[in-house]
Amino acid sequence: MKRTAHRRRYRRRKAAEQANRTSRPAGVVEMPTEPTEPAEDPIVGITPEQHREKIHLPFEIAQDNEVLVASEKPNGDAPQPTARDVPEDHDDAAESDHASNEEERAPKEPSAEELLYNAAREAHAQGEHRRAIAIYRELLSIVPIHVKARNNLALLLDQNGEHEEALHELKLCLNAEPTNQQVLVNRGGVLGSLGRYAEAEADLRRALELDTSNAEAYFNLGLLMSRRGLWGDALPHLRRSIELDSSRATAYTYLGDALNHVDDLDGALEAYQRSVELVPNNGKAFYGLGIIFDRLNRPEEAQQMYRRSRDLAAR
Repeated sequence: MKRTAHRRRYRRRKAAEQANRTSRPAGVVEMPTEPTEPAEDPIVGITPEQHREKIHLPFEIAQDNEVLVASEKPNGDAPQPTARDVPEDHDDAAESDHASNEEERAPKEPSAEELLYNAAREAHAQGEHRRAIAIYRELLSIVPIHVKARNNLALLLDQNGEHEEALHELKLCLNAEPTNQQVLVNRGGVLGSLGRYAEAEADLRRALELDTSNAEAYFNLGLLMSRRGLWGDALPHLRRSIELDSSRATAYTYLGDALNHVDDLDGALEAYQRSVELVPNNGKAFYGLGIIFDRLNRPEEAQQMYRRSRDLAAR
């Protein structure tokens, strides 16, 4: 029985080592051989921080919203081996049960899929996007229905300018999980950045049908309306997003833009100021403050805000 357990551990270790050697460029950080505890299993969301006038911007590791994904474990839907080794020299039932119980209590070694998934996340966190893409592709060749990995791959592809490839991957995600709100919001963001507004709006509204408290969907819908110049229509969505998540500085920034366009200068001033409180280096919000101070005939304060915006942009 001990030899049997040893062989099983040896095979699992070899599988993990084989996965570790796959798709790794020379000179990159080695994939960890010890199991690591992931901070939180991400279904990555898109947020508006760095791409200039776009519906979706960079990527952040999602937090609580990843529970929307059906496969909570990276290999949750992967077929599991069912064959068991037969003991060679023992037929004592009591001894066999005792050994089996000891195996169940022992910590489980990570699977090859888990190692690949964690390695892709680590590469992404370190800014090694091409390496992360390669590892996600390798994982998906093993577990094609791994929705979180495919979603994360799509966002990396979009960030690299491969928008159509990203949309293809997100479509495959939704084929597997049609009601996944985070993927719907992500696809809506990609479509919006490409100017495909009707399709983007359909995805975002579908996400809100599934969950009327989805702050990301409201924010992206408000941003979508702003991009189309529908400032009045953008306001209720941006305000609802802030009600649900008051920590999003960019929501206040775009709310300030919308209020400025409908001539609510006091409201715009308050929104921009709140955005700067949340993110003191928000150059876009400082520029908005300059515009509002100009419109309020406060030129000295306006110049201070414009100067601050230029200083931040030059960094």
